[in-house]
Amino acid sequence: MFEVPLFWKKKSIISRFLLPFSFFYYLGYLIYRLLKKEVEIGKPVLCIGNLVVGGAGKTPLVIKIRQLLSNDFSKIFVLTRGYLGKKKGPLIVKKTMHYEDVGDESLIHANIGSTCVSKNKIEGAKFCKKKGADLIILDDGLQSINVKKKLSLLVIDSSYGFENRFLFPSGPLRQPTSDALKLCDAIIILDKTFNKKKYEFISHKRIFTGYRELEFSKNMKKKVIAFSALGNNQNFYESLLDYKIKVDEFISFPDHHKFSIIEIKNIIEKSEKKKLSVICTRKDFVKVPNQFKKKLCVADLKLRINNSEKLRQFILKTLKKR
Repeated sequence: MFEVPLFWKKKSIISRFLLPFSFFYYLGYLIYRLLKKEVEIGKPVLCIGNLVVGGAGKTPLVIKIRQLLSNDFSKIFVLTRGYLGKKKGPLIVKKTMHYEDVGDESLIHANIGSTCVSKNKIEGAKFCKKKGADLIILDDGLQSINVKKKLSLLVIDSSYGFENRFLFPSGPLRQPTSDALKLCDAIIILDKTFNKKKYEFISHKRIFTGYRELEFSKNMKKKVIAFSALGNNQNFYESLLDYKIKVDEFISFPDHHKFSIIEIKNIIEKSEKKKLSVICTRKDFVKVPNQFKKKLCVADLKLRINNSEKLRQFILKTLKKR
């Protein structure tokens, strides 16, 4: 489980103290890239990755890209490692599986279409090919050397940004910005009020823009208790405020947190005493004990891509070239 440290927000004594560790982290990353080789599996692989540790919109973008290309490919597979899941795979994720076995994000993907979990991405990609995939979407993997990618998209969430711009563990960056830009073919920036000047440093890359939207599973009372266990809980909270939802209390848990019966029971009881609705994200909902699910309102995070047809054509054209 993971919770974003406060010292990632800006350059501080703690973040600077950790800089030597960031140096060794990057050195290890460079050695890894020198020693590893990508494997061609004979099917197009589209990678969607990000630059920061924690939530940056990868999962909703994977969902959006799958939907965008649904009429262009007969069988699209999403390949994910199933973070924190017990199963090594490769295996097909079924809707009825438990998140402790395959991870929470895998279940979200499985509710939309064919999804494979594999700790070893090469074995997973070959498994997808064997199962008839004509396109494999790699959920995360921009920094990984495993399956040969025909196209890589880098997603940047403007609400999260690059924080203090230091490498992990001093900051949230998985690799230097310049390295990530070399690895990606295009960038998706999630920013409702996109400002070109803010992103001048990446203006040489093909850029597409979009923004987040929330869809709710049912009507809510005037005030709510909200909870989430995301890489960026603040983003969810601010999204609720944008929708003019009155949040009486917001409860944050670390990313991928496993909810206990007591934790959810306490939230439900508190809401019933105050006569409030309880709301969480789809990613959190799949981990809630079944006996409480009917009492929750689910906020589905959707992405809207500006000029989505241009993005679709760019993807198809790039895949065809390679």
